[in-house]
Amino acid sequence: MIIKYFKIILFLLLWNVFSLAYAETNPSQDLILYLNSLETMQANFTQIVYDNHGKAVQQSSGKIFLKRPGQFRWEVKNPIPQLIVANQSRLWIYDIDLEQVTVRLLKNTADVPALLLSKNVDLNRDYAIQELAPNKNLRWFQLTPKNQDSAFKSIKLGFLNGKIQQMKLQDHLGHTTAIQFSHLKINQGISSELFHLKIPSHADVIDETKSI
Repeated sequence: MIIKYFKIILFLLLWNVFSLAYAETNPSQDLILYLNSLETMQANFTQIVYDNHGKAVQQSSGKIFLKRPGQFRWEVKNPIPQLIVANQSRLWIYDIDLEQVTVRLLKNTADVPALLLSKNVDLNRDYAIQELAPNKNLRWFQLTPKNQDSAFKSIKLGFLNGKIQQMKLQDHLGHTTAIQFSHLKINQGISSELFHLKIPSHADVIDETKSI
């Protein structure tokens, strides 16, 4: 479960660079230009986790909603319903089948700087950015963390007509998480109510923020 949560937090980092305007500039400039203009994103997703032998070991699907600054909603519909909501400083994980809500400080959930959600990112400082060869009509970019202690090895983003279509995260164990997006909507209105979790009265609440 910790690995799954960590990959969601990686996504919190990555949504800042989810679409690119095509231009005759270097990759980092493309990323920064769109980062500065992105306000909201919503899409359907399918996520598949592969082991180090390339075998699919986990699959899920659902919806994602994002709104700057620092608001995030990840709805897993299948196979097991789960809701993850971030609202700038805190993260709520609602395991519906367990009737359990876990509350965490976003900055302490993983080694990814959650502040990237609410301000511009210095991509050149934190990542080596490379544009890869096009594949299946997608324009691919690879981000490699410069911090040797980072929990992930590389991030690959695939775009079509300037919009994110696929994302691939590889960890140091060789596991790859591939996310496919569809019905993508950029910079359209999203209600702020989506980023406030209404905790059911019958749910058990584990508040990890009080122990920090």
